Amino acid sequence: MKTKKARDKPSALRRGIERAARRWGADLLLVAGAVMVSVGAALIYAPAGWLAGGALTIVGGVLAARGESGGDSG
Repeated sequence: MKTKKARDKPSALRRGIERAARRWGADLLLVAGAVMVSVGAALIYAPAGWLAGGALTIVGGVLAARGESGGDSG
């Protein structure tokens, strides 16, 4: 009969990272994407980067507010 070794069990750190990734992963990807779009626009034309960043921030705020209220409008 084989016994489980410590390396075979997921560590508390690994479980914590996996839990955080499930909870915050999508939000982090959305924020990273918004930053990349804003920086990309700024590389083309500086004021466009500020405008894109502001627009993406407003959209993110609206999505966050809808998520907190349940998002059901009907």
